[in-house]
Amino acid sequence: MNDHNDLAESVDHGKTGRPPMQPRAKITREAILEVSATLFGRTGYAGTSINDILAISETTKGAMYFHFSKKESIVREMLHRWENVVSETVGKAAATGQPADRQVVMIYRELARRTETEAITRAGLILSVDQSLSGAHTAYEAWTEALTPIVVDAIRCGALDCAESMSRLADTLCAGFVGAVQVAASFDENHSITRRVDDLLLMWRGTDPASVRMIEGASL
Repeated sequence: MNDHNDLAESVDHGKTGRPPMQPRAKITREAILEVSATLFGRTGYAGTSINDILAISETTKGAMYFHFSKKESIVREMLHRWENVVSETVGKAAATGQPADRQVVMIYRELARRTETEAITRAGLILSVDQSLSGAHTAYEAWTEALTPIVVDAIRCGALDCAESMSRLADTLCAGFVGAVQVAASFDENHSITRRVDDLLLMWRGTDPASVRMIEGASL
């Protein structure tokens, strides 16, 4: 495709420029996104065509182009959804008033739950590190930037002993999360995402009983 460099622009609602307002249109839009997310997970972004999406979603070309003027528009919406999920989750964790290290655990467990159960959210995360999509990485960077202040606060409060790497830890945790999700998706084991992320958190926080209880009890 020729328009990868415009992925960071606002959400594209298709040739009309109008967001769908009727319930039937909203259902069609979500069906296109769900099918696209499934196909991207199976064959990758580059290996999925508009015709593939049309065939499985049983959507007409007219309906497709009403909602999404091109395949990149679908990606843009998925990245937007992922960014919203991250923002919402970080906000909910902050509202609990819990210590920073526990907030980090809450955030990752909630993101794990949502990527495990929501195909569009999962696709948005995976697409945010797709090298073939120029501009998609901004969604990944927004995620690490949202986590960094919380991780730094946990370090400064003494909950984490890694002051020398405080600028890298949030990115490393995000990278580990992406890896867990990608491996689960590649083996068609999306049901294992939460378990894999819990294991990642245990490696980060330690396996002593107190840490295990904190991880198992942290939820939003």
